[in-house]
Amino acid sequence: MNKLIIVCLMGMIGLSSCNRKVGAIFTKTDKLEVVDPQFEYLSAKARFKFDHEEKNVSATANFRIKKDSIIWISISGFGFEGARVLIDTSNVRILDKLKKQYYEYTFEELSKEYDFDFNFQMIQSVVLGNLVEPYKKQRVEKRDTYYTYSASKGVYLFQNYIGAKSMKLEKVQVFDEGTKNTISVNYSDFILVDGQIFPYEILALIDYEAESKPNTEISISYNKMVIEDAPISFPYTVPSKYERK
Repeated sequence: MNKLIIVCLMGMIGLSSCNRKVGAIFTKTDKLEVVDPQFEYLSAKARFKFDHEEKNVSATANFRIKKDSIIWISISGFGFEGARVLIDTSNVRILDKLKKQYYEYTFEELSKEYDFDFNFQMIQSVVLGNLVEPYKKQRVEKRDTYYTYSASKGVYLFQNYIGAKSMKLEKVQVFDEGTKNTISVNYSDFILVDGQIFPYEILALIDYEAESKPNTEISISYNKMVIEDAPISFPYTVPSKYERK
């Protein structure tokens, strides 16, 4: 289960209710202004699906987030918690309750293993529907129903699609110029939560162009999201009998 959970999490590196807070992201000077949701603590429930070759997983995921600090995920199936994940700014920790095993990785280790520059901010951006690579005076173009702009970081090219009506990030494609692999993440069904806008549907597709492997598809469908008024806990304890892998 370890590799499966890690690939699910890493791969995710993908408007019906609006008010004036959505606003226009372009001012009179055509400056792109995408506002990230503001909160300190957030909790959410979602349906989680993963499809790759013969590995098909459908589960319930509970999220707890302390913005810019911690992402906690509990993954359950058939009423039983099968795994617990704790991500902070330095590490990813996974507790496999079914096999009584646990895993700990630094972002440097994960980046090396999966040939992608993973970090906490990137994962948080994908989960919340924020820009992975912020706008920094790149050239903005209007294409059909989107405003688009590109951003480069090392061997990675980010193509961002901002909805002309939603005025939110609706799609991001990350192209690895080294491996030629592509990750596409699509966001839809945006709603307001305490005046902040979040996507309720996230669909990610990993295209392994160079390796000629079957594509990987990951989806998160939120069914509840709450901005918490007070601090929340992030329980994660490794039992003494669990084996580290």
